[in-house]
Amino acid sequence: MSLQKYAALLKTVELGSISLAAEQMGYTQSAVSRMILDLEKEWGVELLYRSRAGVTASSEGLRLLPLVRSIVADCAELEFTVNELHGLHTGLIRVGTFTSVANMWIPSLLVSFQKLYPGIEFTLMNSENYSEIEDWIQHGQVDCGFVSLPAMTDLQAHFLKRDTLVAVLPPDHPLAGSSVFPIARLQDEPFIKLKEDTDNELSNFLAHLSSPPKVRYEVNSDHMILSMVESGLGISVMHSLLADMNRYRVVWKRFDLQQHRDIGIATARHARLSSAAKLFVAHVRAQIG
Repeated sequence: MSLQKYAALLKTVELGSISLAAEQMGYTQSAVSRMILDLEKEWGVELLYRSRAGVTASSEGLRLLPLVRSIVADCAELEFTVNELHGLHTGLIRVGTFTSVANMWIPSLLVSFQKLYPGIEFTLMNSENYSEIEDWIQHGQVDCGFVSLPAMTDLQAHFLKRDTLVAVLPPDHPLAGSSVFPIARLQDEPFIKLKEDTDNELSNFLAHLSSPPKVRYEVNSDHMILSMVESGLGISVMHSLLADMNRYRVVWKRFDLQQHRDIGIATARHARLSSAAKLFVAHVRAQIG
């Protein structure tokens, strides 16, 4: 029963909500509250600060969380090893990702991985903020995550792929047949821009242009941009990772000066990674890297 209490505490801190933790774990809200209250009574400390905005770990809770997380991880590892003795692989892997990776890599990675290990389940957490994903990894909210390199020093990161920024043109654009698209030409084109809070590299790229493009439309969806470019409403700039969205009739062109990001998969440097997560990281590196 103590293990369930530990898991309830971790899930509550991770989600910042007792009700959300209860929903994900299949318990009632009162059951999760009781588990945490039992721990607080047993240990004689207040583990959570409760407010209308949700719950956060207390200073005492923050000191105990790494130990609680280690116990839960040890039990999961024991279960994994016992099942492995019987020819089974089970477990839960929590993965942090950002949208372009979630759209273009994650589906095929999960399909190929679960053909090998059908008993292993996944929880995916998505953010467009690389720092937030790194923070999730560092604090144990996810087992591994896709990040833009270089990652923070507390993480162990493996390079997967260099992803370049490219121009996206309508099929009848005058430069559709050229070998590259001149960056200087952006200022002369009606531009369709992804909203700034969803793409750090794109914002930085546009901010450093001597003559930025004339933004005609600003949207928050890659699919909407591609549909609008296909309709001849303007041009845009996107990551080459998205070029496999071949349902759209658009032309992808490299710039005359390359702009890129390096994508990697990262784990916490000083945390013990579960066997299931190790299998997934190795699978990602083999499939993508």
